[in-house]
Amino acid sequence: MDMFSAFAKVNVWAVILAGISYLILGALWYSPLMFGKVWIKLNGYTDEDFKSNKPMWMITLLTFLSACIASTVISMILGPNPNAPFGAIIGFCIAVFWVTTSKLTSVLFENQPVKLYFLHAGFDIVAFIIMGAIIGYWR
Repeated sequence: MDMFSAFAKVNVWAVILAGISYLILGALWYSPLMFGKVWIKLNGYTDEDFKSNKPMWMITLLTFLSACIASTVISMILGPNPNAPFGAIIGFCIAVFWVTTSKLTSVLFENQPVKLYFLHAGFDIVAFIIMGAIIGYWR
C-alpha cells in the first residue's frame, strides 16, 4: 500500500475522537484526582509557575492537534482491516518502543526524577492504547 492510499483510508472522525480521548485522559491523569499533586511536586512547580504559563486554550489546542497527528499515523499503520484489540496492541507498541524510549533519553540528560518519567510513560502507554483501540474499532 502506498502512502496516498494509506492516508486516504484514515477515518477523520475516529482520529478526532482519539484526539479528544487523549485530552480527557490527560485532564484526569494530571488532575488532583489521580497524579496531579505528584506531578506538581516532582516538577517543583509553584502557583507562580502556572500564572506565567502560556494560555490554556493554546496548550489544549496544540495538544489536541499533536494527538490527532499521532492518531492519523496510528490509522495509517493499522492498515485496511484493523480491529480494536489490534489497534490497542499497536498503540501499546508505539508508546513503549517509540514514545517512552525517547522520553527516557530526555529524562536522563535533563536529570529529571525517574518517578516523573514513569508518571509520563504510564500516561503515554494508556493514552496510546486507547487511541489505537478507537482507531482500530472505528476504521
